[in-house]
Amino acid sequence: MRVSTLTIYNNGVTGMSNLQSNQSKLQSQLSTGRRILSPSDDPIASSRALKVTETDAIVSQFSTNSTSADSALRVSESTMNQLTTLIQNVQQLAINAGNPTQIGTDKAALDNELQGRYQELLALANQTDGNGLYLFSGYQGNTKPFTETSFGQVTYNGDDGQRLIQISASRNLPVSEPGSDVFQRIKDGNATFTTSYNAANTGSGIVSPGEVVDPTKWKNAANMQDFNIAFNVIPDPTDPTKTITNYDIIDNRATLPGTATANPNYKKSMIDSYDYNGGPRPVVAGVNSYPRTYVPGGDIQFKQLAGEATPLIPGWDFGVKTNVTGTPKTGDTFNLKASQNVDLFSTFAQFSSALKNYTTDSVGNGQADFQNQLNTVVSNLANALSNVLTRQSYQGSRMNEIDSVKTTNDDLNLQYSKTLSGLQDLDYTKAISDFSQNQTLLQAAQQSFAAVQGLSLFKYI
Repeated sequence: MRVSTLTIYNNGVTGMSNLQSNQSKLQSQLSTGRRILSPSDDPIASSRALKVTETDAIVSQFSTNSTSADSALRVSESTMNQLTTLIQNVQQLAINAGNPTQIGTDKAALDNELQGRYQELLALANQTDGNGLYLFSGYQGNTKPFTETSFGQVTYNGDDGQRLIQISASRNLPVSEPGSDVFQRIKDGNATFTTSYNAANTGSGIVSPGEVVDPTKWKNAANMQDFNIAFNVIPDPTDPTKTITNYDIIDNRATLPGTATANPNYKKSMIDSYDYNGGPRPVVAGVNSYPRTYVPGGDIQFKQLAGEATPLIPGWDFGVKTNVTGTPKTGDTFNLKASQNVDLFSTFAQFSSALKNYTTDSVGNGQADFQNQLNTVVSNLANALSNVLTRQSYQGSRMNEIDSVKTTNDDLNLQYSKTLSGLQDLDYTKAISDFSQNQTLLQAAQQSFAAVQGLSLFKYI
């Protein structure tokens, strides 16, 4: 069979070109360490590698987000720690203020220190994180959360949201606290109910914060959750040097809860149903008309006691109690009602007011006024501290969660790297062998082509 010179040349060039192409590809694989240089090298593996790479990038972003979230929470935790210390310092001031040996100048010195603590409180409430965002403004990180209108009175400019950072496919982690929750939504009293005194009291009675005996009974629908403890004092008919002090518990809620409907029990005695809307109790010589006997420091129980035959609500028991110490006078009243939200700024202001207005008098009601106010401040500070510690526990849980998620993300990144390596990485042993073999073939092709190229019939003419 005759073969043309053109065919010989074409076959030789094509063969060498293919071998050179293979050699170039093998050289690129060896230099990059990658088996797949383009999707056409292995379409199936390339598709899988693309998906794994995308997923790995997402998980890597979650890891970056976790680091950002951890940083934000650590700044917030540091601020919360400072706030905890601040509240504890003010609690110590309150303990010092309660020392009966302190005089007016001592109280003034305490108030001066309290003013500085108040400025610390404002600064912490308006603290920013490392990125210039306010910690306690909710979603509105660029908005200063608290603006002071007067001492103890602030306006909250933020919202109730929590900024979120996604740290995994299924978890958006809160990294901020709304200032309304940290500084303003603090229950007063013992967080179930609060006790207070009437500023018009003339006796030396001091009411305790009280105690919840049974929380379920306090939630009784019949409980209006607002009562006055009213005192009445008469001379002891058997001993003119002594007095008989009795008290009554009176429903003090004008309307039914959540409505504008008048409360039919308003100003009626819980103990014997007497209706004070008709005026004070009739005076009977030598008899204290109020139904219960006062024992200084004794329990004042909000329930029907043995021998009380005509209660306003038969069998009533609202599961709470308090006590009054000192010597109340006729007309003195103390209030017990459901806890309401108070803010930390106003608690500081209330403490300052008590220190500024402290007076003493011969009958001792000045000290009683101060102690009643101080008791309220102490209770509110304790609740504020408890609230901050609760928020700190939330942050601690979130930081633990971040550590757990970061570990999981790191494990996923490692697994994805192994998967990508299996799909893309080069088998160097095989590649080097292929490279050497292809190089030998290329050299042989080049030499044979050169030999064939030199053949010609003209040499034999």
